[in-house]
Amino acid sequence: MGEYYMPAENDGKFKQLMTWIKDKKRPRPSFPRAIQIQTTSYCNAMCLFCGWKHTHNTQPQGHMEDDLFKKIIDETSKHFIGRISPYLMNEPLMDKKMPERIAYIEKNKKPFTRTKINTNGALLTEDMSERLIESGLRHLWVSVQGYTAETYTESMGIKKFNILDNIDKFLDIKEKKGAKRPKVSITTLDTTIVHDELEYAKKHWAKRDVTFKIHQLDNRAGDDISKLSARKPQLKRDCDLFLKQAYVLFNGDVIICCHDWRRTVVLGNLYKNTLEEIWNSDHFISLIRQYQEGDFTNLKICKTCTG
Repeated sequence: MGEYYMPAENDGKFKQLMTWIKDKKRPRPSFPRAIQIQTTSYCNAMCLFCGWKHTHNTQPQGHMEDDLFKKIIDETSKHFIGRISPYLMNEPLMDKKMPERIAYIEKNKKPFTRTKINTNGALLTEDMSERLIESGLRHLWVSVQGYTAETYTESMGIKKFNILDNIDKFLDIKEKKGAKRPKVSITTLDTTIVHDELEYAKKHWAKRDVTFKIHQLDNRAGDDISKLSARKPQLKRDCDLFLKQAYVLFNGDVIICCHDWRRTVVLGNLYKNTLEEIWNSDHFISLIRQYQEGDFTNLKICKTCTG
């Protein structure tokens, strides 16, 4: 997905076009280009770098009702959207109906819209693997935060070290089925815990012919995890996430960012309004203008966010 910017109030279409050509940044669209949907808020891990560890006991948790999920997908499928991801600040495979939800998206979305989930893979059983492949899922990203039992458990708080076997079994099932999808990508954060294992990881995944990505650590908009970062974090000041992506919690609340674990900025609720109405609301536009002006009075999570 490309970079986006918020046009000034008096910017006309021609000026927006010129900015796109010159700066390679598109004007904020009238409907999000991607959406993340939290079908369940739960996770089976306790990652040291994740907001779940700090907020699971302080925020309400639950599961999304089927009618709300279908309402969101039905609206989203009417628009030109690049990606629909049925997860947000949770472990998607905690939702036993995940393959059926993906199948519903695939059935109703426009042809070029991609479906994608990020999972820690601990629940990627053979049965779940079969169902995910049959669902039509386009992209499966698996987060592997340790390549020995010791580093894995230290990073993620999951005692059973079955992740590498689970991925191998998934790839075997996919090959036996002759399935082209989903495309599998492995992601690892460059933390002080796993840093010395990254060279091994590169070789390990190269042998399995899957995409391997090393990502830098961010602070999940406020938590101090500087001791885990393999590099010095930098404050984010030109973030465009809220210019192109929408984030929906299990209860229908639309929040401003995937890092807002404490749900400090709620833009609206999809039981009361459509996503298009919330996306174009005066409240949301005002917050974007405040961010542009460096006013974090109502955006405290943005003030301390690093990447």
